[in-house]
Amino acid sequence: MHIELRKLKVVDALSEETTCYSAEIWIDGQRAFLASNRGHGAADDYHAVGSVTEQAVDAWLAANRPVSRLGDSVMPYCLEFEVAALITRIEEAKRLRRQCRTKLVTIEGDQVFCYRLKARTPAGVQRLTPSARMVNGDDAALDEAVAVMIAQAGKHAPS
Repeated sequence: MHIELRKLKVVDALSEETTCYSAEIWIDGQRAFLASNRGHGAADDYHAVGSVTEQAVDAWLAANRPVSRLGDSVMPYCLEFEVAALITRIEEAKRLRRQCRTKLVTIEGDQVFCYRLKARTPAGVQRLTPSARMVNGDDAALDEAVAVMIAQAGKHAPS
């Protein structure tokens, strides 16, 4: 099952306890749900517009994704967790694309670095760190950089 968000709109000014957003959820190339959250801490709202049910998606996700742990609690993976992860990836990719306009972004080992473009050139960074992968202008590298940043944030999150 391929799940993606389209027409995502995040409203940071209204995001208090949860992310305030609206989006379309597409499953296997078909529009399945209209999703939203008002940002006040409540659960996401899903309105089915296709033939797929939220329960069917939750069952598939619970069977195919790792469980989520919060302290001693174990929660089966569900559509709300998937949407939150997709929003994080999309927003981080947007932020990193903005960084690429004025900075040289590289992946070096398991970290992402940003260098001022005026201070460094790609050739200079490559000479100093031969294993560095340039992110600027490379969508595959951008996706990898987002994954690295999310993984690093997960390592530093309080348990």
